Amino acid sequence: MLDKLMELFFKVKTYWRKPPKGYEVTYKEFVYYALGFGGTSFLSVLCNWTSIATTTYMMISHFKISTGVVFFLGTVLGSVCGLLRAPILSMLIDNRNDKKKRGKFKQFLIVPSICWALFFGLIPFIPASWAEVELFSITIPAIPIMGLYETQTSVFSLAVVVMFVMLQLGTFFQNIVNQAMAGIEQTISSVAQERANFISVRGLISNIPGSVINMLMPIVAGILFADSGHQLNINLYRIFFPICMVLGVGGVLFTYFGVHERVIVSNNFVHRVKFWQGAKELSQNKYFWIITVFNVFANLRAVANITNWICQFSFESATAKTIANLFCTTLLMNAFIVGMVFSPALIKRWGKRRVMLMSAIGYAAMLLLQLLVYKNPYLVLFASFCQNLFGGFSFVSSMMVSDVLDYQQWKTGKRLEGFWQNYAGFITTLIGVFTGMLTPLFLSFGGIGFGDDLNTALRDTTLRDNAYFYQTLLGLIGCVICALPLFFYDLTEDKHANYVRALKLRAAAENFRDGTLTDKDYVNVREVLDYANEKNDAFVLEEIARHDCLREINARADAVLEKVKAQERKADLEAFAHDLELEFKRADARVEKLRKKAQKKGEAFDEAAARQKAVSKMQYLRHFTEAPLSAYQTFDAAMEDLETVYDAVEAQ
Repeated sequence: MLDKLMELFFKVKTYWRKPPKGYEVTYKEFVYYALGFGGTSFLSVLCNWTSIATTTYMMISHFKISTGVVFFLGTVLGSVCGLLRAPILSMLIDNRNDKKKRGKFKQFLIVPSICWALFFGLIPFIPASWAEVELFSITIPAIPIMGLYETQTSVFSLAVVVMFVMLQLGTFFQNIVNQAMAGIEQTISSVAQERANFISVRGLISNIPGSVINMLMPIVAGILFADSGHQLNINLYRIFFPICMVLGVGGVLFTYFGVHERVIVSNNFVHRVKFWQGAKELSQNKYFWIITVFNVFANLRAVANITNWICQFSFESATAKTIANLFCTTLLMNAFIVGMVFSPALIKRWGKRRVMLMSAIGYAAMLLLQLLVYKNPYLVLFASFCQNLFGGFSFVSSMMVSDVLDYQQWKTGKRLEGFWQNYAGFITTLIGVFTGMLTPLFLSFGGIGFGDDLNTALRDTTLRDNAYFYQTLLGLIGCVICALPLFFYDLTEDKHANYVRALKLRAAAENFRDGTLTDKDYVNVREVLDYANEKNDAFVLEEIARHDCLREINARADAVLEKVKAQERKADLEAFAHDLELEFKRADARVEKLRKKAQKKGEAFDEAAARQKAVSKMQYLRHFTEAPLSAYQTFDAAMEDLETVYDAVEAQ
């Protein structure tokens, strides 16, 4: 066990400064990348507890919002703001050229993350007295088809208006940071399998910060505010929000300073795309529509998750409710982890399309099961657990976006990360206005009106069963629709790899014409040419034929490759010497410890034997066979023969 742990330790050390063979990212860079997403997880806590909804404690206690206010601000004004944000963010991200070479996306991390933290984090500190200051009111007319048979008046206070403005400003900067982080994720490596591995592991560890905070908040509320509203007490959020603000921005800084973007473009490439031009080009990309339609209706299928209703209304005793909630917060939510863990291996074997189809079909089957057993709460929870098992694989769609963006660049010559996210968001928001009306519509089929109090309606057995049935039916419809486009996704892993090879050749050719060739260009050209000759790949050979300069670049490549190889070997030897020195220091410490132990017992001490044993346990020398270990009993002796030792260890 100890040997395996030591091997893992040295594997981490080995790849801490250099990436594994065939990959581009070191372990150190990955850790900084994950810490950045951990920072956004802290900042997302602020968003979760300030969302305008009747289920958000701060909204109903501190700001005293009504269902009418939620409908007007959340669905109407919120959607309008979302539609206005999309073109602004697209132009901002995809048309900003970083003169300081910080990266296309990293330049949008520091200031926006601070603004995100401030605008959301200060919402709990809006004075409670402002909730009593009425600014205006709005009358909502009767909408019989949605169960609203009488006009209703909603009052808007100063606190609500200020909160809404701060929330929209915060959302603007939140979107900038999230899109920048997504852009970094899509460009951290040009190797598709490496991106898949990273996204999978990142999904596991980067959500831990937010989960821990969300778990601690009710505990602290029970200790400090049990007699004053529990989580309704605004002081709870005034304690946790500043903590999340500091830790969130701090985590984002790790990504800013420690992660590289690896966009395959020429050195003089300029980002310049108009919003409608970018939207037009994406509209002509069938893969964009496949993924966007999937995401839109994946949101609709999520309405079938009725576990909160099950826990609250399907069980009578407090004990049963506690057990059901425990099941939902542990096993049910953690079912997503299965997809995150096994997705990279399944992608490597089956490809992203098949994994996504398996996920969508399995999800639909479990929704069908839920529709058949909706009156049995235990079977509904089981079906929900299985839905999450299959749903955990859905995050593969974000990996597909990275592949399609490379395809888009190959096809049009433009990088459209910002446009993708915002144009897709524009479409999702626009369609969401209509799909958002389907839930109250389907509930009205079951006898629950728009203006009805759900807390009262779901206590009626008949209405509750109707709600479960129609909510599940709506989710099943959304699930079937979101699965259909996946059958038309034919961007295989082999196709994507060839698009990346073509982009590398084009970048090298442009740099050749501009006189800005880099060592990386020579390496890329040689690797692609060797691949094309070995595999006789018609697609790559056709791309090679378009660039006459590639032969000249390849002719010069030998000297550059030798230089690069020598530089890499020198760096590897320096890192190896450092690690070897640490090993010998540990061996010295072992020998000294044994010496003191022998002196304390008054026993004779054989230093040579003790050192021989300590050295034999060293990770870098214990399997060494080309020379006796006695030749390397000291660090200086190993340094005299460093290259021999290094080559022998590498051969292991």
